[in-house]
Amino acid sequence: MRTLVQPGAPLQPRRLLEWAAPAADLRISLAGGQDLLRGLVAALAGRCVTHAAVQVLSAEIARMAYLTGAEDPSGERVATYGPPTWLEGPVTLLGGNGILGPGPDGETLLHSHAVVVDAAGELPGGHLPPGDCLLGAGGAAVLVTPLREAGFAASYDSETNYPLFQPRKLGA
Repeated sequence: MRTLVQPGAPLQPRRLLEWAAPAADLRISLAGGQDLLRGLVAALAGRCVTHAAVQVLSAEIARMAYLTGAEDPSGERVATYGPPTWLEGPVTLLGGNGILGPGPDGETLLHSHAVVVDAAGELPGGHLPPGDCLLGAGGAAVLVTPLREAGFAASYDSETNYPLFQPRKLGA
């Protein structure tokens, strides 16, 4: 087994916790022809949801890309995203999850990972980049748990030299 050593000083404590009160779960249906992540962010913004845990229950995908980890050639990090792998449909999403919150620039970010069955019957999966997951005619069904009192925000992590989602107390 390979051990990875991060380039920076570990955040102490490394395990961060904030208590969040969940709101009632929302079931969101997204129509085909739109991007999965951007469509979901827009649907949640229309419901004033800015922090949430997301579970994609099903999705029919016409075309998509996913990213997996790769060694960072710059040496600034242990790993970075490799180049996108593109899949042409039909692709069926088996399971996906994500975190919704503000990114480092303050814009709403949905960080999501998924496993799919591609047209050849293979089971690839990884990080879904926004704008690169076009839903097919069947669309998607998503279960969303909005968070109150605490949520997640992406901020710089000194150990990994990456912005990572970290728990945050939310204002009233």
